[in-house]
Amino acid sequence: MLDQVDPHLWQHVCKVIAIRLGSLEEVTAIAPALQKLRQLLPYAVITLMTSQDSSQLAEQLPWINGFLVYEETLFTTNGERELTLIEMLSHQAFDAAVIFTNEQESPYPLAYICYLAGIPIRIGQSREFGGGVLSQWIR
Repeated sequence: MLDQVDPHLWQHVCKVIAIRLGSLEEVTAIAPALQKLRQLLPYAVITLMTSQDSSQLAEQLPWINGFLVYEETLFTTNGERELTLIEMLSHQAFDAAVIFTNEQESPYPLAYICYLAGIPIRIGQSREFGGGVLSQWIR
């Protein structure tokens, strides 16, 4: 996925959040992509946002500088949790978000949260086009 991103997009990126919510196996599967992200951005601060189940693995990935745990299901009936997440991401002042999903998942709920948090570059892979929520849509 990262090979398809316009290289000029990375020029001024200093702080990135990589997002992969899910099981330990799902986070393990993106390890090569995190390594590639580190190669593309050797001096950037890369934070991985993951679920509680995968947080122990996140601590062991040498390509990331830190991690955040998000335990809740996105877009539940209680929007207060999403507002808290948006505020937290906004305060972190990320330059870019790379959203990892599997084929059955849509990146758009997470991309929308990143959009509302003011993250200017939002990269994700999806079969369907979701408008401008992703700044870089990869098919």
